[in-house]
Amino acid sequence: MTLQEELQINIVMSNYNQRSGSYSSNYDYILLDNLANSSYSNLFRSDLKNLKIKTKDKTECKVLYLPAYGSQKSAILARVPTSKISQTTKLLLDVYDTGTTFSSTLSTGGEVLMFDANSDTYSSFFMNYSGLSINNDSTDGGKFLRAKYVPIIDGSSPISLFTTFVSSQALANNRVTVARFKRIVGNVDVNDNATYHGSTVGSVMMQVDGSLTTWGIDRKATALNWADDEKEHLMFNGAKTLVMSSSWDEYNHGSDDEGTYKQYHIHGRVGTGFSSSSDFLEGFSRNNPTKYYDNNFAEVEISPTFFATEEFEEFNYVDLKWLLIFPSPIISANGIPTITVTERDSKHGIRLFKGSHEYPKAYKGSTLLWDANDEDMENTGLYIPDKIINHNWDWVF
Repeated sequence: MTLQEELQINIVMSNYNQRSGSYSSNYDYILLDNLANSSYSNLFRSDLKNLKIKTKDKTECKVLYLPAYGSQKSAILARVPTSKISQTTKLLLDVYDTGTTFSSTLSTGGEVLMFDANSDTYSSFFMNYSGLSINNDSTDGGKFLRAKYVPIIDGSSPISLFTTFVSSQALANNRVTVARFKRIVGNVDVNDNATYHGSTVGSVMMQVDGSLTTWGIDRKATALNWADDEKEHLMFNGAKTLVMSSSWDEYNHGSDDEGTYKQYHIHGRVGTGFSSSSDFLEGFSRNNPTKYYDNNFAEVEISPTFFATEEFEEFNYVDLKWLLIFPSPIISANGIPTITVTERDSKHGIRLFKGSHEYPKAYKGSTLLWDANDEDMENTGLYIPDKIINHNWDWVF
């Protein structure tokens, strides 16, 4: 096991706002699904298992390695303390030789919830109905779960894929839903806060292909309930990964005849990936006036509708490989991040000297005012006069 390269992951959020309300999760989660597009990807194993991720203070982040599937690349889900997340977050990426294979250190079942068709029994994760079936998958030798639209007018059973294992997560911690599909085509809706026979709504993706309906409309579009615009194409057409996020940031609360309620700044996003390099839609509803009486998320519903082909002989369906759900109290509250891999930052800036001796830290009593190795220190009140810093010095003092 040889360390080959020390790189840096840069996560920059757009439309950044400080949270108004509190949250209970101590961690945010970053889905690194575009590492294969990095200029350093020749150093990475195809399964990314020769990579370790650390915070800037060199604390190792727990990670979940997600395998490639067909043309869909491998990814890493990294757990990062919320205290280390800012508008510009930098993580250390240690690259080892390609003969090195690390194992996942982040387990599922707590904050991170997952269904994997290759290994899990679907009846333990979804409401049962006649449209569900498990099938052999020639792509990876595993399994996939088929969920077919079954039109039942009387509402006696589900007509689409409906989870049973993801409710009761706090709205304040936000939610990211990642679904990897073997097939997602045509008319499909996804609601990340759904109740069976209920009216709860979170972020809702609506994809329409008029050629596969009886409407006779030649229209293809993808929309998100919080977004002002829509895409005039099918974002999800074939083997695709759907990434959806919902943010509920409380700005007001109260009570009325119906009970105790909260009001939220709401942000929603859906795309083919986690970062701005993907095809995505997002929208903000700040100071949303709606009163919400439930503090927790409900379930996730994935609803194929209408027909699978233009012959109208078979109802539409989706083939699901896995479903991953995790909180994201800060990143999901803001605009989609731009994620890049670069050389590691070198130390630079103002250094403190007395004679030939460098002082990398400066204290006033027990208060740390200056740390030359910490680029993200908050303002501590130690100021350098403009007449010094406004010159192009290599070193100061």
